[in-house]
Amino acid sequence: MSRELLLKITIAIAGAFVGWVLAQLTGWLKGWFYRFKVRRLLLQELKDLDAGVGRLYFHYARQLEIHGAHCVSAETMVGLSHPIFSYYYKDAVLSLNQKQRISYQLIHLLVDAVNDGIDALRQESSEIYAANSNSGMTEALSKRCAHWGDIAKSQFMNCASLQWQVRFHLANERSPDLSPNTEHHKDYLAFLQEMQEKADKFVANGKTIDRNKFNVIYDPSRFQGSSP
Repeated sequence: MSRELLLKITIAIAGAFVGWVLAQLTGWLKGWFYRFKVRRLLLQELKDLDAGVGRLYFHYARQLEIHGAHCVSAETMVGLSHPIFSYYYKDAVLSLNQKQRISYQLIHLLVDAVNDGIDALRQESSEIYAANSNSGMTEALSKRCAHWGDIAKSQFMNCASLQWQVRFHLANERSPDLSPNTEHHKDYLAFLQEMQEKADKFVANGKTIDRNKFNVIYDPSRFQGSSP
C-alpha cells in the first residue's frame, strides 16, 4: 500500500470519526437545551400555580365563613392546570436531583388533591341543595352540612400547603429539601398550625356576619389580607 493511499484512508477515517463526534455532540447539545427549557417551564408553571392557588385561598376563606354562618354555598371554582408537569416532566426528570424530584411530586400531588376537592365540594353542595328541596332540613342533612364544612376546611388547608411548598421550591430551586426534622420542615409545620388557626377564625367570623352579605358580589373590605 502506497503512502498516498494510506494517507487518503487515514483522512477518510478521521473525517468519518469527526463527523460522528460532531453528530453526537449536536444531539447531546439539543437534548441539553431541550431539558433546560423544560426545567425553566416547570419553574414558570410553579409561578402560575402560585397565582392560581391564591384565588382558591380567597374562595375557601369565604366558604369557611359561610359554614360558620350555618349555610352552604353552591359557588364553585375552576381547578388548577399544570400541563407542563403532566406532559413534559418526564423529559426533564433525569436532569433533576432527588430533592427537586420529590418537591415537584409533592407539589403536583397536592394540585391533584385540590382539583379533586373542588369536584367533591361541588358534588356535596349539589346533593345538599337537592335534599333540602325535597325534604327540608333534617338531622341527616344537618350532618351533611357539617361534612361540607369539613371539606371546605380541608381544601383551605390544602391550598395553603400548596402555596407554601410552591414558594419554598421557587426560593430554593437547586435544593428544595423539606426532609423531616429540618429547619425548613419545622417552618412548614408552624405555617400549617398558623393556617389551622386562621381557618378556625374564618369560621368564627362567619357566625357574626349577616347572611345577606354573602350575596354581595363586591365587598372592598374583603380585599384586605386575603392571602396567606
